[in-house]
Amino acid sequence: MIWFSSDWHAYHKNICKGCTSWTSGSMRDFDDEETMTEKLIENINKYVKESDDLYFLGDLSFGSIDNIWRFRKRINCKTIHFILGNHDNHIKKNKILPNCTFKELYEYYQPWAISDNLKPQPAQDLFFTVQNYLELVIDKKTFVLSHHPFEEWYEMDRGSIHLHGHLHGNLNHSDSNMFFRRMDVGIDWKEFRPYSIDEILDIMKNRQIKKHNS
Repeated sequence: MIWFSSDWHAYHKNICKGCTSWTSGSMRDFDDEETMTEKLIENINKYVKESDDLYFLGDLSFGSIDNIWRFRKRINCKTIHFILGNHDNHIKKNKILPNCTFKELYEYYQPWAISDNLKPQPAQDLFFTVQNYLELVIDKKTFVLSHHPFEEWYEMDRGSIHLHGHLHGNLNHSDSNMFFRRMDVGIDWKEFRPYSIDEILDIMKNRQIKKHNS
């Protein structure tokens, strides 16, 4: 199965109602960031299996670089294609994960393999691919993937589907995301769980094809 998701914001204190210092913006109804993160892990693993493909559209975690590996190693899915978000600087810069060694990665991705290499690993090695933007064709259907939403996107006049994150579901109430083939796949908008490709195709099947403005 193929899945899409975005904006997990693991360990992000200010997005939780119970402990935030924010006075405005979208909040999640959790007491603290640890409780929220545990729920995210539970929901992701409930749907996305180890052998599935997951396209993640940015903003994985907050806090120290250690939180990236701390969170990633508890997600069962081995094949995550990562589209970089505006909060993924550690991953974008491919910083070294001080507490994640080559040996640990082997044990995670290939538990049957044996390695004694204790060299710390760069953050991008935790994912199958890492990119800023992706055009994906599945069964002759084109998907345009990015963290930020586009007003116009590749082959939209031919029925391509634009999937994005960043806005935590707020844009899904707009005409552009209700009637045309653009959609926020952030976890806030789907009961804190990812979308399957079948769900997305079902949502999009009766939506209009958007024409270019010029």
